[in-house]
Amino acid sequence: MKMYNPFCLYDLPNKTDNTLDRIAKEDFKLPEDDESHTEWRNEFITFLPQLERGTVKLLEPRNWSTIDSHELEPAERITCIEVIRLEISELTHERKDMVVVGSSIVKGEDIVPKGFIRVFEVIDVVPEPDQPEKSKKLKLFAKEEVKGAVTALSGIGGQGFLIVAQGQKCMVRGLKEDGSLLPVAFKDTQCYVNVLKELKGTGMCIIGDAFKGLWFIGYSEEPYKLDLFGKENENLAVVDADFLPDGNKLYILVADDDCNLHVLQYDPEDPSSSKGDRLLHRSVFHTGHFASTMTLLPHGARTPSSPVDEDAMDTDSPPPSKYQILMTFQTGSVAVITPLGEDSYRRLLALQSQLVNALEHPCSLNPRGYRAVESDGMGGQRGMIDGNLLLRWLDMGAQRKAEIAGRVGADVGAIRVDLEKLHGGLAYL
Repeated sequence: MKMYNPFCLYDLPNKTDNTLDRIAKEDFKLPEDDESHTEWRNEFITFLPQLERGTVKLLEPRNWSTIDSHELEPAERITCIEVIRLEISELTHERKDMVVVGSSIVKGEDIVPKGFIRVFEVIDVVPEPDQPEKSKKLKLFAKEEVKGAVTALSGIGGQGFLIVAQGQKCMVRGLKEDGSLLPVAFKDTQCYVNVLKELKGTGMCIIGDAFKGLWFIGYSEEPYKLDLFGKENENLAVVDADFLPDGNKLYILVADDDCNLHVLQYDPEDPSSSKGDRLLHRSVFHTGHFASTMTLLPHGARTPSSPVDEDAMDTDSPPPSKYQILMTFQTGSVAVITPLGEDSYRRLLALQSQLVNALEHPCSLNPRGYRAVESDGMGGQRGMIDGNLLLRWLDMGAQRKAEIAGRVGADVGAIRVDLEKLHGGLAYL
């Protein structure tokens, strides 16, 4: 199974607190109440094996002190945690940002694993006089035991539901007032779903399998059902994935276990897509780093330091017209993928070709060969542009810049504007 970092931090919207999942180790003892193994009661072991137990902690980000914690069951390990806006009342249709935690208990290949879905609410409490920072607490709103490990979570649709990957199924569930999670729709999956993301508010969702590639599905509310729109046929080992809308086109970016980044497109009007059943493979790019996360962000939107009107409704602000994807890697690197217009793409692609031949590269290694990926049956691809290589053009002198721009057939000012658009992607941070 996928190895998870024991220290995972998640920000709560419009709050000053963060949630953390922590893995601790404790001694393991055989259960003495097992009727099929009564001999276990007489066993005496001085050197007990260590077993992992997960804990959800609520932190104060100003000094990183623990405000509250919730300990899980023995051998239970957290596999996913998300902050999702859920409908918590069937009568008033009230919605709140809830902390949803998925976990699993795996005891071996001969025993079917089981999972748990926990929904926490961060509530206000009266703090102790000497500990004013402990004004929040984790309240367990719902807990559901399911068959199979819970490996991925996401919100879905416009009714405040969530979709859960449990075992070899993806199930849409609704939170009821009695604390239960009512299933309303499901979809059978393959081996191990480790990516589950929705294009917010659309009902369109991607399911990434660690062994069997990626599926693109849609959720409808009348009636409740999950439909398969398309899937990729290369059986990629999906590490992470996310949507990237670009105007009226819908792309899906997939990071695999070979440090490659694949660009897929859903286009049912293209004859080669078999009416949308097949996701088109548009490009592939070698990053050289193992991906950790992929996050869809608005391009050119307000920064987190900008003021927010807490009384404004969700529908008060129109959705952004341009998006970008922020990628993080296990090596500590950060990257931004930004879609380009046709004119900018052609100028920068020509500039990249000139820089490959004009610049001296470390150890005489060709950057074009480093980013290229051998692939079968993926003809007609358009290459991704290497932003780090293009930024080296800005370090040249004015005469050298003009010379290379002349070879490209573009104006120096136009190239500079294109590079500013690329370099401005990290301004969101």
